[in-house]
Amino acid sequence: MIEIKKFYVPDTSDKRLTYAKKELEKLGYISTENEEDADFTVLGVNPERVDFDTPVFAGNVSKNGVFDYTKDETFAIKNAYLTAEAALSLAIDNSDLTLINSPVLICGYGRIAKALHRYLEAFTKDITICARSSKQRALAQAAGAKAVSFDKLNCANFNFIFNTVPHPVFNEKELKTIKKNALLIDLASFPGGVDLHFAKHYKINLITARGLPGKYSPKSAGIIVAQTIEKLIKEEGL
Repeated sequence: MIEIKKFYVPDTSDKRLTYAKKELEKLGYISTENEEDADFTVLGVNPERVDFDTPVFAGNVSKNGVFDYTKDETFAIKNAYLTAEAALSLAIDNSDLTLINSPVLICGYGRIAKALHRYLEAFTKDITICARSSKQRALAQAAGAKAVSFDKLNCANFNFIFNTVPHPVFNEKELKTIKKNALLIDLASFPGGVDLHFAKHYKINLITARGLPGKYSPKSAGIIVAQTIEKLIKEEGL
C-alpha cells in the first residue's frame, strides 16, 4: 500500500479550504499545484466538480470515490458549535432586544440546537425547545429547558426564535403569531423551515443563515476539515 501524502486543492476561494490546506501541511501532508501529482483532492461543500483521478474529500457529496467529511460525527459536532456561536452573533447584531433574560425558542433538538441551548444558557434560562420526538423533548427538559411539541407551539411570546428543522415548520399559522420585534433565524439546510412568502407578508424579521462557519470562523472551520480528512484517511486505510 502506498501512503498518500500529496494533496491538491483546486479552489481556495472558500477561506475554509485555505486554512484546511495550511493545517494539512502542518499535519505532514504536501500540497501540490498539479492535479496529476496529487494522491488525493480536497474540495469544499457542494463542489461543482468531483471527477478527479484521486480519492476526493468533499462536503455534502454522495458519490463513489468521494469521502464526505460532513457525514463524520466528530466533524458534525464541532461544526455545530461553530454554527451556534455564529447564530448568537447574528441574533445580537440584528435585534433591538437583548438576549439576557429573553424568552427564546429553538425548533429541533439535533446537534446545532443542543449547542445553541448550551450557549444560550449564559444569557437566559427562559429557553423552550420545540421538537416532534418525545425523546428529544425529554432530553431538552433534562437539560433544563422547557419543551413543547409542534402541535402545541405558540410563537407569540418569544423574542428570539432559532429554527434548525430542514423542512417547513414555520407556515402561516406559526408566522402570524410572531411578535413584530422578534427575530427569527433559520439555520436549517436548504430549503429551510420557513415559508418565505408568508414571512414577507407578515413582515417577519427573518434571517436565513446557512454556511455560517465558513463566514464567521473560516480558520477554525478549515482546521476541522483538515483534521477530519486526516481521520478519514487513517480510518479508510488510504
